[in-house]
Amino acid sequence: MSDSSPCVAAATLDAQLAEDLAGYCLRAVGPSRVCLRGQELAAIAAPLRAAGCNVVEDAQGASSLPGRSLGIAWAGDAVERSSALDCTLDSMVLIGPAECSQELSGWVKQAVAQGWQMHPATYALEGAPAGAAVLALSREGVHSLQPSVDLQASYHGLAAALVRPGDAVIATDAGDRGLWRIVQQHSRCRWLGVVMEPALELELEPGVEWLEPSAWRQNAQPVDVVITSLGHEHSDLSVWLQHVQAVLARSGRLVVAIPLHDGRSAQARALMDAMEQQGLAIDRAWWQGLNHPAGLSQFVEVPRDADDHLLLDPTITATADALVLMAVKINGHGVIRDASLQAPNIIAFQRDYLDASLVRLIVAMGLRLESAGLRRQLADRVLRECPDTSADYGAALCVLLYDTTASGGDRRDALLAAAKRYMDLPVANPTVLRWQVSLAFAAALLHQADGELSLAADCYTRVLAFDVLQFSPLLGTKTTAAAVRLGWIRFGQGDVAAAREAWARGLDEARRLSAQSLWREVVGNADAPETFALPELAAVMDEAGCLASALRLTAEVPLRPGLAWQWSNRSWRTQLHELRSQLQHSKLWLEQLQDSKDWLDGQYHQLTAALEQSRQVIEAARLQKNLLDKEIAGIRAAFHLAHQHAEARQSALQGELRQAQAENADLLDLYARQQAVHARLEASARTLAAATGVVMGNAPQPCLPAESLAAEMSRLAEALERLPMKRMVRVMLSALTSLLRRR
Repeated sequence: MSDSSPCVAAATLDAQLAEDLAGYCLRAVGPSRVCLRGQELAAIAAPLRAAGCNVVEDAQGASSLPGRSLGIAWAGDAVERSSALDCTLDSMVLIGPAECSQELSGWVKQAVAQGWQMHPATYALEGAPAGAAVLALSREGVHSLQPSVDLQASYHGLAAALVRPGDAVIATDAGDRGLWRIVQQHSRCRWLGVVMEPALELELEPGVEWLEPSAWRQNAQPVDVVITSLGHEHSDLSVWLQHVQAVLARSGRLVVAIPLHDGRSAQARALMDAMEQQGLAIDRAWWQGLNHPAGLSQFVEVPRDADDHLLLDPTITATADALVLMAVKINGHGVIRDASLQAPNIIAFQRDYLDASLVRLIVAMGLRLESAGLRRQLADRVLRECPDTSADYGAALCVLLYDTTASGGDRRDALLAAAKRYMDLPVANPTVLRWQVSLAFAAALLHQADGELSLAADCYTRVLAFDVLQFSPLLGTKTTAAAVRLGWIRFGQGDVAAAREAWARGLDEARRLSAQSLWREVVGNADAPETFALPELAAVMDEAGCLASALRLTAEVPLRPGLAWQWSNRSWRTQLHELRSQLQHSKLWLEQLQDSKDWLDGQYHQLTAALEQSRQVIEAARLQKNLLDKEIAGIRAAFHLAHQHAEARQSALQGELRQAQAENADLLDLYARQQAVHARLEASARTLAAATGVVMGNAPQPCLPAESLAAEMSRLAEALERLPMKRMVRVMLSALTSLLRRR
């Protein structure tokens, strides 16, 4: 299908696809003024308006809107696209039928020709909805004529997802083609240094700075992320990694892409070994395949085995286009403690920890190392090196208690004993209290999992005894959860009154936390609240809802234990867990269906190939049969002709035979007559011989010689010459001859 040929369009989008497309546009540019063009896209207006967008439905074409603006246009053919792109809007999303997806490269060329660039969100999002062809464009974006095979742009999108809130970032190869915009617009970095030679004199947004190639290696302040790729300039990996490590803070991340030419890279293994030697622990890895649409869908994370080693499958290596590694600096100087720091307890890491980098290494989910093995190693090191009264020690101990590998076997009792000692310490600072509460809760979970319900109940009771308001109401997730679990242990033991007492205590704790807490210790800065704060407080109230349900159901008569359990486990967290479980089951089921489909496809292809081979064999046999039929027909015709000739020849021969037989009969008859004549001649000759003998006076011959009659006649002639009366004898012989002829 050419660029100018129209795509077949449905009358309108269905509601679900409209929701998905609206969600994609919102994730890309956020709520804004939207000019919507095309009756096919009318269903998108409602979800956009619900998100706060000012939607103008313009059937004639988008031209301009004040402020930050977005155009969403139906792109059925080249004429419609050209008309939609001829505007002054900041961003544009072209949407067409799904069958136009194969033409997106043509859309890109047309858009570039009209002054547009690829929107950075193209490379930072999972991908557009599958039910439509979608192209996101921006006036100031990423210059790329083939976004689906743009390896650099897509791995910058992945790197943006790995940047943590507040990170300082250096990108060594993002200056070209506007790649830096992917990181700047789709991560929460506080500062972005873009390495460019020569450094461009452009007006940049706040927080973005051009760096000379030599300057970034001498950066005065450590950075949190370095984004780069492995190229020919990195001939000495050791020296290059030393520069990287020098600019990274402890807990800093190195995101490096390694192109795999023909599925191979001799530098990949060498780089991984050099990273480990330089103290850069490889935490995560991804295969990048350009056979998927641009963006995060190009990446498949490398799994780890039971021993926590990355499984670099060689079969995937042969088909991948790049390997992206994320290494973390786990050594070096951390964040120096400042005990005088004035900050809310929930973010006072530098005030209470000896080394606040520990939070980003092993504590905070989403920020910490993903490798359980690496977290375990660092936690063990902290236990060895830090005082057992520090917040660092409590954090490391809690990490190990939640780690099933570390808390199992011989270490279990030692870790539980260390946790008990830590819980008994005087509170040195609010974060120490935070870890005392968490350790009591973790120990209770461990005892309960091992069936030690009495010890678990004691630990849950210990959790309820702490005043978590001394740290933050957010720590109430532990106290309310402890009350729920303690109550069910008592309920299971048949002590309903004790169960209700535990639940009532937990519900009263939730009331106290919500009524007496300092808002500063809940959200931090009220003008810029921490994103994790209110969801944590909501979790406290969610657990309180379970407590209230348990109290209500157990107050009813008669007691209905099953219903009490059901109603008391309808928290949002539990329901989300159930939905995730169902989703996981559905995913596994879909994977099994896909495996079955793949197997059936394989069987189908094998059978189709076998059928094709059989068809070819049958066709060859048919052709051979046709040839044989033709040969047989020719042989039959030749045989028939030969038979006709044979019959004719037989008839002729039979005639000749009859003629020969007749001639033979005539010859036999003649021969018989000649035999008779011969016999008479022989008799006459004998008579003549006898008569001649009388005349000659010779004795008669007993028989005529067998030579012939001529020989006998010759002798007779000789005898006649001697006869005295020859004349008379000749006359008599002539007469005899005449007589014989007449006979």
